Amino acid sequence: MSAKWTLMVYMAGNNSLSDAAGDDLAELSKVGSSDDVKACVFVKQADGGGAKRMIVGKGGKHQLEEDLGDVDSGDPQTVVDFARWAAEKAPAERRALVLWNHGGGWRPSDLDPVYSEVRATGSDRARHSEVNHRATQPVARVLFKTTLKKIAEQPSRGEREICSDDGTGHSLDTIELGRICALLSKDSGEPLDLLGMDACLMSNLEVAYQVRGDVTNIVGSEELEPGAGWPYTEILGDLRDKPDMDGAQLGQVVVKRYVESYRDAQDVWPVTQCAVATESIDKLADPLDALASSLRDELKASWPELMSAQSNAVRFELDLLDLGSLCDGLTRSGKASAAVKEAAKRVTDALRPNGYVLAEGHLGDSVETATGISVYFPSPTDPVSKYYKDLAFAKQHKWDELLRGYAQAVRGSA
Repeated sequence: MSAKWTLMVYMAGNNSLSDAAGDDLAELSKVGSSDDVKACVFVKQADGGGAKRMIVGKGGKHQLEEDLGDVDSGDPQTVVDFARWAAEKAPAERRALVLWNHGGGWRPSDLDPVYSEVRATGSDRARHSEVNHRATQPVARVLFKTTLKKIAEQPSRGEREICSDDGTGHSLDTIELGRICALLSKDSGEPLDLLGMDACLMSNLEVAYQVRGDVTNIVGSEELEPGAGWPYTEILGDLRDKPDMDGAQLGQVVVKRYVESYRDAQDVWPVTQCAVATESIDKLADPLDALASSLRDELKASWPELMSAQSNAVRFELDLLDLGSLCDGLTRSGKASAAVKEAAKRVTDALRPNGYVLAEGHLGDSVETATGISVYFPSPTDPVSKYYKDLAFAKQHKWDELLRGYAQAVRGSA
């Protein structure tokens, strides 16, 4: 007999957060699975013990556990295989997939073989230096190994950095994520009820747009996440107590419990979390198109107002910027045109909860005006990533046209 929910948590912990994977598995084990709710986990840690798949039982006595050996947790196929295993072993009416941490977790020693494979020229010493440089950069957080290999293939450091600096921070990861969700949706004939990302910087419009047809609801953070991540005991406990909740309600539970768990931990602030309903994404994307058009019409004369709004908006790593605070800056601008202000206000209205945004929470002065959704917005003096055009959002909307026009206007004024 099918359960009401299968909660699938994909813990790629073969990295600096290896201990946190053990902590979160222990949190899930405090509640365990029930007849109505099955908690399925893939976990790989940096202990050399290989990967495991399990249906979590209470107190560490798991209902089912399988050893997988040294499988690659950074391979998108491993995610798909895990979700298919969970569908077979723990079928349910509703499904949630949580991608935990980075999805790959390459340490400097792990990166070396990848660079050796795709950059066969040069001395071993040069490759080792390259690896150590990249390990300190955003590429060290790529979700999938396929993305890492693509980045390593780029001919110069600048192009490699740009490759990891788009959409979500990682547009190629976004595309891989879209493929995963499409496969899982095709398998079942239904979209995932919830896609959760217990990872950094993923509450992003470009990400949601990429998976919108294969995922009903999404939960993620605009900001970097604290190491402890989601409070799994409380989230799984709420789902166990109310197994009839739908994906939107579970998303709201995650936001509430996540923010509550850090309220008294100011040393890890800022904290952000947001849940969205993908069926309403056009309610945000369409007004954003209108704003982009209004701004482009006036860029030659009014780019300073856009630059001022960008500078004062809530900003995150990898050229990600909070959309609501950007629009608030445009609305408050003394020099922006009435058309731009009206278009910005419509975007702000579309970000209010009960539309596209289901729930949003944040802690910390630096994110006080954050509204839950980030968008790619590089400095006008930097090139727009050549990979941004590969995203579904860029193909169907006009944001990238604004970014290029903005850069041209600023450079033309120099």
